[in-house]
Formats: sequence, C-alpha cells, structure tokens
Amino acid sequence: MSDLQVEVKRIQAEDAQLAYCCMTEVPTPWPEALCLCRGWIAQNLGRYAEGYHAQTPEGQVIGHLYYAASDRALFPYEVEPGAAVMYCEWVQRRYQGQGVGRRLFEAFASELRAQACHGLLVEGTDLEGQMDYRHYTARGFRVIHESGHRKLLYFPLSKSSVQARPLRPSIAPRRGSPVEILILSGYLCPLDVSTQMLMLEVAREFGDQVVLRQELLTPETLRRYGVANGVFINGRQKLTGAATEEAIRQAIVGEM
Repeated sequence: MSDLQVEVKRIQAEDAQLAYCCMTEVPTPWPEALCLCRGWIAQNLGRYAEGYHAQTPEGQVIGHLYYAASDRALFPYEVEPGAAVMYCEWVQRRYQGQGVGRRLFEAFASELRAQACHGLLVEGTDLEGQMDYRHYTARGFRVIHESGHRKLLYFPLSKSSVQARPLRPSIAPRRGSPVEILILSGYLCPLDVSTQMLMLEVAREFGDQVVLRQELLTPETLRRYGVANGVFINGRQKLTGAATEEAIRQAIVGEM
C-alpha cells in the first residue's frame, strides 16, 4: 500500500471518541477501559494532554501521538518549562512501515519548532512493544536517565540539553494485614486501566482482609506519590499491563 493516503490532524474534543487506535485494530477485549480513557482525553485535552491523529480519507484513525507541555505533563519527572513530553504513539500494525509514524512525528516536531520548544522528552523501555527506546534512539533521541527497564530520552529542538530528574517514589513497602492496595488511576493507557478496573472487582472478594484506595492522577497526587500510574499492593507495584483475574488474585494472596 505505497499509495496510502493519510491526513495528520491535531485532535479536537470531538476527536476524543476516536482516540487510542491501538485498541481498535481488532475488537477490544477492554471496551470499558477504552471508554474511560477516551473520556479522560476529552476532559483534559488542552490541559494535561494534546495530540495528533493520522487518519484515512474515510476518517479511520490508524495512528496517534499524545503529549503535553512539560509544565503540565503528568509525568514522573521534574522537568523545566518550555519542553514537551510525549506520552504515547502508535501506528496500527497493518500500516506500519508505510511512513505514517514519520508523518505524525514530523507534524508534531514542526509545530514544536514553531513554538521555539526546547525539545522533546519520552520515557521508553527495553521491553518489546512497550515504547521501545531503540525506536527513539534511531530517530536521534538520546538517553539522559535510566532506571531498571525505563529510560528517559531527549530530542533537542531549540536547546541542546534539558533539566529533568526523576521524582522520588514515596510509596513505602510494608508487610502484614490487612493488605493495603492503592490504585493510582492515570487514564493514558487502556491496558493499565483494564487491570485497575479488574483489581477493583477482585479486591472486594477479600472483604476486610484488604483495604482498597483509589486516587485519580493529578499534579497533586503525582507530587505526593512520585509515580504517575499503577497498582500498589502493600506498597509494591506488582501488576502492569493487562493482568488476568487470576494473576491479580495471586498477587493479593502473596501479600497475606
């Protein structure tokens, strides 16, 4: 499909219901999580999230790129103002390798340059399929901080370097009963949200053996906890991505 026609457009509120094309390549197994994430985008567009969609002439969204200005980004780093933080980008698999991702990124970078933006930050990983950092180093990003599987990368635009340091997580591990579960709900990834929603159901099975608390991700909770998202069982983040009901149940039992 070398003649693929694609329009890259900055998303508006009415485009939120077409967000997360990663979940529409096949019928999603997490429709409620997808609905929550789209609602979050609609409510927070222009504040904590902005973005671009790549769509066909028929209006089908086949690629996305979501980001925020560094002084408003819900991001587990302290970053100087004047930069941008990319949350997520994706091109549907059957359209990969046809220049869609390049067009999305070029439109994004062009607008940032026009705004005299310092540069672009993204948190990548060395895990396949989860914002692979090698995808970004191939574009000219460089790693400026790494911890475990996570790597913070920077792409300079008007400034060759940027001040960015990780927040210090303040959720302390503990032992004992009742098991304490904290769900920090950032609505930027339907995979994570699907696990958070299932955790709410499974945790109720344990009655008073579990103390459950859920908080929405905001700048205040980001500063309080030093992390941007996750399910914490007795202070330990054990579950990421789309966890199964049995995996969640075992994670709780393992802390008892």
